[in-house]
Amino acid sequence: MISTYRMALLQVLDFVCIALALGICSFTLEPGLNIFDDYTGASLFTVFFYLLFFYILDAYKVGNEDFKETMGRVLVACLLGIISSATASYAFQHWRFDRETVATLFALSLSLTLAWRYMYYRNADKLTHPLRILLVGVDRAGKVRQLLGESLPKACILGYVGEPDQGPDAGPCLGAPFLALDIARKNHATMILLLPDAPIDDDIAHELLMAKLRGSMVVDIRSFYEHVVQRLPLTQINDEWLLQSEGFSLNTRGSLRRLKRALDVLISLLLLIPAAPVMLLTALIVRLESPGPVIYKQDRVGLFEKEFTVYKFRSMRADAERNGAVWASAHDSRVTRFGRFIRKVRIDELPQIWNILKGDMSFIGPRPERMAFVQKLKQTIPYYSLRHSVKPGLTGWAQVCYPYGASEEDARRKLEYDLYYIKNMSLLLDINIVFKTVGVVLFPKGAR
Repeated sequence: MISTYRMALLQVLDFVCIALALGICSFTLEPGLNIFDDYTGASLFTVFFYLLFFYILDAYKVGNEDFKETMGRVLVACLLGIISSATASYAFQHWRFDRETVATLFALSLSLTLAWRYMYYRNADKLTHPLRILLVGVDRAGKVRQLLGESLPKACILGYVGEPDQGPDAGPCLGAPFLALDIARKNHATMILLLPDAPIDDDIAHELLMAKLRGSMVVDIRSFYEHVVQRLPLTQINDEWLLQSEGFSLNTRGSLRRLKRALDVLISLLLLIPAAPVMLLTALIVRLESPGPVIYKQDRVGLFEKEFTVYKFRSMRADAERNGAVWASAHDSRVTRFGRFIRKVRIDELPQIWNILKGDMSFIGPRPERMAFVQKLKQTIPYYSLRHSVKPGLTGWAQVCYPYGASEEDARRKLEYDLYYIKNMSLLLDINIVFKTVGVVLFPKGAR
């Protein structure tokens, strides 16, 4: 997950590259014309749509994925950006670029935005300084190390302050809690991370507060994960923290609930217009490829654990579950060839628009699961029932942040994202999810 500061910095780099490309294109215009003064609209559209599609396609995973995949994201973003900006400015005769300028602008923008990403990859070790983290507390320190290793693999966990001899999973004990600041300075720690059982009395708390006010990073593990990694770590939260922390306001704010329902209906009706021909073609191919019904109906668990019937295009053989409900596997032989494609691009989910219009689902929310899986997961995963405090969704935070789940461990991880969404639900977060969903559809990963 990319921090807000780093995301803003990378977006500024793209803005500079696009502005530079526009500036270079000024030399291709007729003498006396300036691209920013005489083609203001086209320039603004270019900057807006390029940055929009860079964001939607998640082109800022620089250093977190293979460079070839980054190249693909940037190429598609530039193509969509130039097409959208040219289309938007076409209505304004004195604003639009000629074809040569459009082609030059595309080539320059693509080259420049790829160039800084390539330089970043070549010099990533010199440009980034890994966090040096000191843990305060020992409760589930091994789990904290695992969480940090998964989300911040380059971070250096120095050790912990607290009771010694907590086992190898906790790491080295560096001293007593009242020496936390001295130990942090001695080991050049850049972050002091407070665990739920951090042994902090009033004096230690005052010292840590003063250090924080002077600019030191002193954060609670749960708040750190929520705001930086954007999920709630199940191993670190408890009833008291969930009760006292802000959020979970959908069911207590009637205005937010009504607004979400109105947007669900509006977006679903608007989505039906472009989706209708796609759905008709999909239904025809499903019918021709394998015998059985076109629409697959299945009972799923919805709001407050009430079951409802969900509708999807059938992507498996008609007898796929003759032996009962099972998780879908990575190369599931039950999935048809066309079914694999519509799962990748999420076309199989389009009939759920009817579920949204009926009110069984929302456009955005946790993925609806089957009762057989829900009953099992409730027994082994804490707080699993909380995901049913809101309506399930066609897309959601967990769906765009984590690949398709096919195990109990996947369900646990996706629940952490679901809980983050339920706790921080807002119109802005929903808009963010819509943009990310477009990127997932264009660059599908993990669909089964």
